[in-house]
Amino acid sequence: MSTYVMFLRGINVGGIRVPMPELRKVLADAGCRDVTTWLATGNVRLDFDGSAEELKQVAEQAIGDAFDYEAYVLVRDAESLRELVESWPFTPDEAHHRYIVLGGGSAFEAAQAAIDAPPTDEHVAAFGEDLYWRCLKGSTTSTPVAKLLAKREYKATTTTRNLNTLEKMVPDQA
Repeated sequence: MSTYVMFLRGINVGGIRVPMPELRKVLADAGCRDVTTWLATGNVRLDFDGSAEELKQVAEQAIGDAFDYEAYVLVRDAESLRELVESWPFTPDEAHHRYIVLGGGSAFEAAQAAIDAPPTDEHVAAFGEDLYWRCLKGSTTSTPVAKLLAKREYKATTTTRNLNTLEKMVPDQA
């Protein structure tokens, strides 16, 4: 049995409604245990007998069937989330949001180029298949990186989460 974190992409927007109590039941019925959710955006921590890839397949099928849409989830094991959260590369301050773009590592070079021309008060750093993103508060949807990530090539395969939420999802160490 392994502990995983899972992030649903594109729910509770655009007519796709996935209530968290129902999501927990669907995942439990699909063989997951100790299912916990955060917020209404599809942040989940759970235990599952199998690999991350198996969980992804099981969850996408179960969620898609239950809520009648093509579900897309990103899965990380709990220790990978801990490492991702603890490796935040920028100095936190009150003026900036701290985000992690799950699945956004492939966008790093394009994101860096978007920031550099013209220069902005926005920063990115790659961490494996994910991307750290720091931007001024109040600018989350209008920055060069936000506009880049909204493009079709990234929109379907990435999801952005606030680091504050991810910190809460890291399991307590035993």
